[in-house]
Amino acid sequence: MERWFAPAFRARATLPLWRNMLLSTRADGYIVACRALAAADLTGQAAEIDLPAVVIAGEKDGASPPDLVAASAARIAGARLHNMAGVGHLPPAEDAAGMVAIIAPFLKDVLK
Repeated sequence: MERWFAPAFRARATLPLWRNMLLSTRADGYIVACRALAAADLTGQAAEIDLPAVVIAGEKDGASPPDLVAASAARIAGARLHNMAGVGHLPPAEDAAGMVAIIAPFLKDVLK
């Protein structure tokens, strides 16, 4: 849980729900997914993105650290990088209102 969630979220009463979800995932499926993600290097393709992009990093993300996310965002021309304070790998779970505060104005701007 430490790799996925920030300390403040891990202290919430809802953490067992997330733990149970992960524990109920079939191990073989999880292993295959992790191997696929570990082998996927889309660094070169990021520069080919020619659409408005918002890239969001969780300050406490142990799986995709903010510096790695920032490097990815830097490869996308015009990408808007946001670092969410105090959240881990799943910002929508940890701070849904913060995600909306980032995504809603972005969508409003790009869908004009």
